[in-house]
Amino acid sequence: MNDLMNGITALQTAFQQVQNLAKGPGATKLIALKPLLESSSSELEREFNRIFQILQPGLGQRARRKVLGQRLKWPFQKADVEQFLQLLERHKSALTFAMNSDQM
Repeated sequence: MNDLMNGITALQTAFQQVQNLAKGPGATKLIALKPLLESSSSELEREFNRIFQILQPGLGQRARRKVLGQRLKWPFQKADVEQFLQLLERHKSALTFAMNSDQM
């Protein structure tokens, strides 16, 4: 879980840097970054929504857990987390590459 949080934080930092560049004086020169930012945002939004749905059980399920006294358990397998971390790293690397390309 710690790796997952670190990956999300690193990607958030990259997106914040991109946002700062997009608001800066050279924003019109960000040729490589703009299309990548749009596609990355869409894909990541879909993935975060999917994960959020898994982490947020329905009210009925929550009530059953409470009544039965079941322990909550992490709903992801190690492979799922690793796959998500690879997705985060891929987008972070692509954003970093595009930012460097546009600044040359």
